[in-house]
Amino acid sequence: MENKTNQSPEPLPDHWAVPNFNKHPIPSVLFRALCLISVARPSLEHHWKSKMNNDEWEKHRKTFVDRLGNTNIAAGLVLTTSAVFLSTQAPLTSFLPYTLRACYILALGSFAHALGGLLSGLAVVNIYQACDRIWAKDVLTATRFRLCFTLLFISWSTISLTISIIFLMLSLMIACYASGVWWLQFLATIEILSWAWLPPLFAWCALEETLPENLRASRRQTGTRLHF
Repeated sequence: MENKTNQSPEPLPDHWAVPNFNKHPIPSVLFRALCLISVARPSLEHHWKSKMNNDEWEKHRKTFVDRLGNTNIAAGLVLTTSAVFLSTQAPLTSFLPYTLRACYILALGSFAHALGGLLSGLAVVNIYQACDRIWAKDVLTATRFRLCFTLLFISWSTISLTISIIFLMLSLMIACYASGVWWLQFLATIEILSWAWLPPLFAWCALEETLPENLRASRRQTGTRLHF
């Protein structure tokens, strides 16, 4: 009874499936990354279930809109922060000269990407709240191209916010190294090293199945997969 409840009435369409890694390694990695950014899963099996009935769709839409709302709030904060760096002079230019040309260009890029991410995030929220389950399944995701474009459009606010944060961090790090203060440069280096290992480790944990071999074999026999 439990298996019938968890299984979707319709099988996952071929254009929703992750490309075979052995045959198409680059499209497989890119598709998984796109799924991870857009729906927070490395595949679309869980997302496909929301297209099967209205209750699952409403639950998925509420969760997704709440997540995008948090992204929009973060984009607004980064937008405000980058605007401050663009419009104010450094109180201690010799200590943190963030008005250098390179720092200013990166801060401007951060401002532009935060603004673009906020605009795309608001657009996606409005579209997602207005669309229904059938239109999302039969129109927005009818083909592989439409599916990938929809996932890219959904994830664009997150991508823009990430780029904006990276640009702002680079601007501050360049200002730290340009200051000539050795202990500030040392702290900036420690800060870089403390964050650099997190994204690849998270990607490995999210994308790889690390089950023991005996449990993985039992899952193959029962025909089930591990869903994140």
